[in-house]
Order: sequence, then structure tokens, then C-alpha cells
Amino acid sequence: MAKKQKRERTESQARRSFVRACSFIGIFLSAIIFVVSAILNWVDGSLGRISSILNLVASLALLAAVAFPAYEFVRSLRNRKAWTIVYWVCLVVYVFGVVFGMIRFF
Repeated sequence: MAKKQKRERTESQARRSFVRACSFIGIFLSAIIFVVSAILNWVDGSLGRISSILNLVASLALLAAVAFPAYEFVRSLRNRKAWTIVYWVCLVVYVFGVVFGMIRFF
């Protein structure tokens, strides 16, 4: 009989599974929060403040779902330093846009 080989989990496999789990959890939470927010708006229009807070949480959950895979992608590019700077600038702009609403310059 052939012996079963014991396969050890590498660090990169663990990182990929963490990224996938964060992506799924972020999308799952966002979907649930968007549905709850829509129901609250439909039931009573005066719950707009709660609805806007739920939308903020949903947007931040989507950020977590997208930020990890995007960072892994940026790390794999040839001009790593430049794209990493672009990644962080875009991430900061997105977070400020989500937290402070629509970005206005004038």
C-alpha cells in the first residue's frame, strides 16, 4: 500500500487563503448591510441616519474585500515601488471619499 504523503501548508498558501476569506467576508457583509439599509429606508424614511451609517460600513467592508487582493497584485508588478505608491494614494482617496462623502474641491 502506498503511504499518504503529509502536505505542509506554506506561508504563501496561508496568505492566499486569508485574502480569499477577507474578500468573501467583505462582500458578504456588504450585501447583508445593503439589504438591511434598503429595508430600513423602505419601512421608515426617518431612519436615514442609520441607513447612511450602514452604507458607510458596507463600503468599508468592500474596501477590505478589494484592498488585500489589489495589494497582492501590485506586489507582483515589475515597477513595484511606483505602483505601490499609486495603490496607497488610491486607497487613501477612496477611504476619504467613503468617510467624508463626495469629495469636492470647490
